[in-house]
Amino acid sequence: MLTSRYLRENIDAIRESMARRKSDYPVEEMLKLDEKLRKANVEIQQLRAERNRLSLEIAEKKKKENSIDKEKTEKVSEIKSKLDGLEKELPDDEQKLKNLLWNMPNILDKSVPYGADDSQNKEISKHGNALPKNIPGHEELLTKMGLLDLEAAAKVSGARFYYLKGDIALLEQSLIRFAIDELVAKGYTLISPPLMMRKEYFRGAAPLGDFEETLYKVTDPKEAESKNDYEKTDEDLYMIGTSEHTMAAMYAGHTFAAKELPLKLIGISPCFRREAGSHGKDTKGIFRVHQFYKVEQFIFAEQENSYRFFDELIGNSEELFKKLGIPYHIINICTGDIGTVAAKKYDLEAFMPVQGKYREMVSCSNCTDWQSMRLDIRYDKSGERKYVHTLNSTAIAVERAIVAIVENYAEGNGTIKVPDALVKYMGKDRITKQ
Repeated sequence: MLTSRYLRENIDAIRESMARRKSDYPVEEMLKLDEKLRKANVEIQQLRAERNRLSLEIAEKKKKENSIDKEKTEKVSEIKSKLDGLEKELPDDEQKLKNLLWNMPNILDKSVPYGADDSQNKEISKHGNALPKNIPGHEELLTKMGLLDLEAAAKVSGARFYYLKGDIALLEQSLIRFAIDELVAKGYTLISPPLMMRKEYFRGAAPLGDFEETLYKVTDPKEAESKNDYEKTDEDLYMIGTSEHTMAAMYAGHTFAAKELPLKLIGISPCFRREAGSHGKDTKGIFRVHQFYKVEQFIFAEQENSYRFFDELIGNSEELFKKLGIPYHIINICTGDIGTVAAKKYDLEAFMPVQGKYREMVSCSNCTDWQSMRLDIRYDKSGERKYVHTLNSTAIAVERAIVAIVENYAEGNGTIKVPDALVKYMGKDRITKQ
């Protein structure tokens, strides 16, 4: 598990990484807490040894002389009082340090570009012709074609939900099967994960303090005093926001043999996100919604190989979008935009002709040992146990991919061409009015 020893042994790299992040994370406070705790533990051991020695001497004198050594008895009482004070303070300091260690951002790879925010992410490659179109947005076009019903979804479930109908519902399923077939053929094992997850495992896979506001908490109506008290219940389950987290936690507490790695998984699941804090952004249509399907890649790897698999993951995602015929670019996420978990992160952004700009479709991260230390996932190589490196990348975020296909393949006659790679799944090459 993540320990203060890790902090001490990696302090120079941690300080450098925090400086590049321009983070005020209290690293020096952590070091002081660690030093205080180590000194306190030494003192506690010494005091316990002294107390035990004196208690033994008192007992021996009482046995031999049938008398009590008053001076030593008073000394034992003083030691007990001091121990009580130290032992009472120790758990609070230990928990404070544990919390700080648990939430400490990952050490950045040196190739991560410096930048204050997403405007300073660095484009590293581009594919396809990014040509704007003067056509209606996907939400208007699909609604007119009878393939999308946002109004009924808002009535039934609220804002940012949707009904997909006819060929667009079929397109949703076709994208999922397309991604699965492509990646299973590359040796990835298909995983259909639980859609709910315990908080303790969420904390190991993601910084729950940052992520929790986007999650839906599962509650037991029997525990709620009224319909307004669901947040007060003690239910420990959350709806997943991505299958990445359940795939990471699947091997919590496990030690792989080195020959079992890399372990390559592909998760398929609906994802549930509250999108808290994003009001007013992408409020129309299905680009940013509370429920969507996603096909997710995940790899457990030996430490020395993880960046090779990072390149493989983003390469897989690129191949999918090339086959779909969607223009895109790849950006290297800068220090100010990378978040807590990843040591390095690439995004694939697809070009949206109606919007006239690139929008995020894929996020690919090497999390190195951030998740594995918290979930206690290791591998044994020649008798030496190390923490695995975990990597993840979107293959297809389905609803966003639908938006990209509609904007790139909509034709002026009110039809939408089906990308060649999806024709065999759709059974047709055109999407027409329902």
